[in-house]
Parts: sequence; structure tokens; C-alpha cells
Amino acid sequence: MTGKTVRISISRLTGKKSATERSGIASRRALTAWGAVCALLCMSGSSQALDVFTLWRQPELPLRLEVGAWTDYRTSIVESGQRTERQIRIQCVAQRGGTWQVEFIPLEERASGLVPAPGEGCLLYLAERVRERSGDLADLVRRVIRWQNGERTELTPAQWREDPLVSASLRGHFRPRQIRAAGESVRVVAGRALTCRQWEMSATDTLKVRLPRGTLQQIATREVTAAVHPDVPFLGIVFATERNASSARLEPPRPGGSTPAPTLRIEYMELVGYGVGAARSLGAP
Repeated sequence: MTGKTVRISISRLTGKKSATERSGIASRRALTAWGAVCALLCMSGSSQALDVFTLWRQPELPLRLEVGAWTDYRTSIVESGQRTERQIRIQCVAQRGGTWQVEFIPLEERASGLVPAPGEGCLLYLAERVRERSGDLADLVRRVIRWQNGERTELTPAQWREDPLVSASLRGHFRPRQIRAAGESVRVVAGRALTCRQWEMSATDTLKVRLPRGTLQQIATREVTAAVHPDVPFLGIVFATERNASSARLEPPRPGGSTPAPTLRIEYMELVGYGVGAARSLGAP
């Protein structure tokens, strides 16, 4: 477990004030403090997206990079009583000049199945050092080209770090503190039965905010369970689920004291197809 402490200080006002003014000042101080607290907790507890590279640094998962390899995933997110779904294809289309060229293509549901969204996607150039599985994956990005509505744009580092399709696949690194082998399971993907090894990984983090009359402590827990098979490209992920939960409490407790509401975000990622033989989909690099 790691801990972070942040002090919230409210500057003391001088001069005599009426009782009404003092009450107003106290209210404004409380609002200022709680505003700062809420902002800090929102930043510290922001959810990371579950994707094919979330467990990139974990040696328990097989890393397989091969030109022509592709995977299709369907992801479901449940948060605040709402469910959203997305589908994406990841495929390795070339290895040149010490870089791997990997396409990320949104998929659409059609009567015939999942098909690439026309004119949409991005091409990432990843340094060969991606095989070392160390450091920050975003630092290994050499170039990003984005296609949107059929238009091609080369993104600057500042731009691709804000792009939803790119950043969601590079910012979700998970560094678990507890790892446990959870046996085997059989999953069927596109008519093939895969006997998968299962792993359970978790980590807990805390953030303490010192207020004028106590301490607000937030506890955030992240748990990932993954079923993996070595035949599946990239990290072998056949199925994964992630649970992000956070809660807060005041120390010492105060009558009438309020804390940010607990949050829970659950994400599922399911492999729906994979193979070798993918051709470039987004046009000339």
C-alpha cells in the first residue's frame, strides 16, 4: 500500500467581524476546502481504461509481437448504473527501422459481425524496446498517425496523449502489489476451445488530505483478473475484468461531516477473434 498526504490550508483573515460575517467566512472556508478536496480526490481516483496493454509489464503474461497478428476485443464498462460498450481491433502490420507498426481500429457491429469503422483508427510506431517490458509504454511511441472521417493527421505528442483512442491504450498500466495464480479455465473463441491460465492481481492506494479539523482519507482499490493463452497475439488475453473502487472517511469522525460518495467501476474485456495474416487497413503510413 502507498500513501500520499496533502495539506489543505485556509489563510487566516484579520480584523473584527460580526457574527454573521464570521459564519459566512466559515462557510466559505469549508466550501473552499471541500472544493480542493474533491478536486484532489477526482484526480487521484480517475479510472484507467482496461485494454490489451494494461498488463504489458507483467512477466506472467506472454508477450507476442508478430507482423500480421491481430486481435478483436469487445469491452463493456459499468459505472454509475450505466453500461457502455466498444469494440476494437489491434493488429501489427509492419516492423521497419527498429519500430513496430500497430493499428488500432474501432469496430462496428453489423449483421455479418464486427467490421472496421470506415475511415477511423490510428497507427502507432512503437520502439523495438517494447519487448523489454519496462518503463512507460507511452515513452516508446515514436510516431502516431490518426485517421478520422477519412482524413489523415500526424499527431504531436501533446495531441495523441489527449486522443481518446490512443491515450486509452497507453495510460492504463497496472502495477499490482499482489499476484495470485488462479488455476485454469476453458474459453471458446470463434469456435476454438482455449485452456487458459488465470491470474488475479490487485493493488491498494491511499490519499490523505489534511483539513483544518481533521484528515480525509481516500482508499482506492484496483483488481484485475485475466485469463491468458499463449496462442493469442500481444499479451495472450482471452478475457479480463477490472474492478476499481474508492471510498473515503473522515478522521476523527464528525457529526454531520460528509465525505465523497463511494465509487465503483467495472470493466470487462472479451476476445472475440484473433489470428495471423492481417493486412494494413489505414492506408499508406
